[in-house]
Amino acid sequence: MPQLNLPEELRRNVLLSMYRTADELDWEFLGNPGKTVQYGRWIDDPSIGGELIAFASEKDIRVWFKDVPMKEYSRAQEGIGKFVPYVRRRFRGAGEIVQSLCGNGWSIVPGSVEGKPNHCVATNGDKRRYVCWGRSGRLNDLIWASINEAIDSSSRPGIVVTTRDGETLTQHERDRHLRIANHCGVDLTHLHRTMIENPDLLKP
Repeated sequence: MPQLNLPEELRRNVLLSMYRTADELDWEFLGNPGKTVQYGRWIDDPSIGGELIAFASEKDIRVWFKDVPMKEYSRAQEGIGKFVPYVRRRFRGAGEIVQSLCGNGWSIVPGSVEGKPNHCVATNGDKRRYVCWGRSGRLNDLIWASINEAIDSSSRPGIVVTTRDGETLTQHERDRHLRIANHCGVDLTHLHRTMIENPDLLKP
């Protein structure tokens, strides 16, 4: 992976600009052809590719786009990782996830929020539970992570399958998810989330 040694101000401005455009394009719903087109537009943009070309080749810049900022984009929208301050909108965070699965009286164990898949440890002050979440396309990863956790834990892990505005699941899909989770010995619920303005957004 190319490492671009960029001046801090340039790096900040490039990331803010890229993430603003990604938000306008609804990047997570954009197909690969559309993403490829946008990578080209960023390369051709004088304020992005035109500035970065002084630090790397066009090929390395394109790879950097894919493997650094845009690889971290969805995690940043979840409030995870060091790229969070650059996204204009984000989800409310793991607290919303924990509440939907565990109910009132449960909160996040500080420092337990991580990715691959997105997960945390929840507590009610007495018990602890592993909770992971993601979109339905990641269910295989979520099930596998939960099963591995269940083997080493005395508490039943949980999965939250999330949807966002513009995305729905059929009742058949929901029922199927619940049957799979029950068969594997983990809890599962569904949560539809709406994004909010990012309170941690950096100013250009």
